[in-house]
Amino acid sequence: MSKILYLSPGCFDKGGISRYNRYQIRALRELKGENNVKVISLLGRSEGDFEDDFTIDWQGWGANTLSKLAFTFQFLKILRSWKPDIIWLGHVNLTELLVRFNILGKYTSVLNVYGLEVWSGLRPKVEEGFKKVDYVIADCQFTQRYVEEEGTRPKGSVEVIWDCVDLEKFRPFSIEEQQDFYKNYNLPNPSEKPWLLTLGRLSFAAAHKGYERLLEVFAKAAHLNQEIILVFAGKGDMVDFLKSEANRLGVADRVYFSGMVHEVDMPKFYSAASIFSLVSDRGVGRGEGIPLTPLEAMACGTAIIVGNQDGSQEAIFEDKNGFCIDSLDLAQHAQVIRSLLSDPDLLEKKSQAANLVAHKYFSFETFKVKHQEFLGKIK
Repeated sequence: MSKILYLSPGCFDKGGISRYNRYQIRALRELKGENNVKVISLLGRSEGDFEDDFTIDWQGWGANTLSKLAFTFQFLKILRSWKPDIIWLGHVNLTELLVRFNILGKYTSVLNVYGLEVWSGLRPKVEEGFKKVDYVIADCQFTQRYVEEEGTRPKGSVEVIWDCVDLEKFRPFSIEEQQDFYKNYNLPNPSEKPWLLTLGRLSFAAAHKGYERLLEVFAKAAHLNQEIILVFAGKGDMVDFLKSEANRLGVADRVYFSGMVHEVDMPKFYSAASIFSLVSDRGVGRGEGIPLTPLEAMACGTAIIVGNQDGSQEAIFEDKNGFCIDSLDLAQHAQVIRSLLSDPDLLEKKSQAANLVAHKYFSFETFKVKHQEFLGKIK
C-alpha cells in the first residue's frame, strides 16, 4: 500500500481551497487508510475557522518566515524518516520546496491547482516545479484548459476532479428545522422577506467574487420587488465599504450583514435563501476554479447565479439549476433575479433541479471514486 505525504497551505479555514484539501485528505484516508496518509499544514487553526474535528500530523501558525521554516523542517523530517511514495501538494506555491531541495523525480508528485493562482503569475521556482511535477489535478475544466493551452503543462496531462459537497450536512432544511436561526444573526424572517444571498470571505482580496457589483444589481432589482432583501453572509475587511455603498445606492435598509456564520448554520443560510449569487470576474489575482459555495447552495435546494469568466460556469447544467451570466452585465443579472422572483414555478423548478444536480455531480462519493480512479493511473 503506497504512502502519501500531503502538504497543505492551510486546511482549517472556511475558504474553498482549504475545503477542497479537507475533502481530498478525507478521500485519500478512506481509500488508503489513515496510517498511510500523513498531513502537514502551513497554517494552523485560528478564530472563525472550520469548527468540526479535523486531525492532521503537524500544523504551523501562519505564513511568516518562522512558520515556513518549521513547515519545511517537518516536511524534510517526515520525508526521510517515513519515506512516502507520493508527495501531494495542496497548492502550486508548495512546488518550490521540491525544486529547492532537488526532490522532483525522486518521489511521485501530485499537485492541485484551482484558479487565480495559476494565471496571476508564478515565481520562477514555483513555475519550474509546476512544469515538472508528475501529475496535476485541476478542480475544474476551465483551469485545465488554461494551463494546457498556455503551455504550462502538456495537453492531456491535467486531470479534472470537481469539488464536492458533504450531502449529509448540506441538504434542504425545512422552516421547522431552521428553528428561527436567522434571529441569532439579526436577519429578517426569510418566509416574509425573500433572501438574495451571497456567502464567503467579504474581503478586498476576494473582491472578484462580485460583492460590489451585486449591490448595484440589487439596487436595480429592488425597485421592482419591494420584499426582497440582500444578505451578505460572512466577515472581512470589505464590510464597511459595502455598507457605505449600500447607503449610497439607497438600499441600506434592505441590505443585511450576518457576520461570521457558524458551520452548523451554513446549510440553514443556504436553505433560507430564495436565490444564491456568486458572480465572479477573472484577471490577475482574480477569478475562481469551481467555487464551493454555489455547490453547497445547490445541495440545499437553492437556485444559483454564477458568472461565465471562470470555472464557476461548470456549476450550471443547461440552465436547469440556475443561470450562468455575463459577469459584468449588471442589467442581465438584475433581470435574472427579477424573473426568478416573479415566477414562483420557475424558481421552484430551478431549486429542485439544483438539489438533483448537486447529488448527481458533486457528491463526496463521486469525488472519492474520481480519486480512486486517479490513484489507479499512477501506480
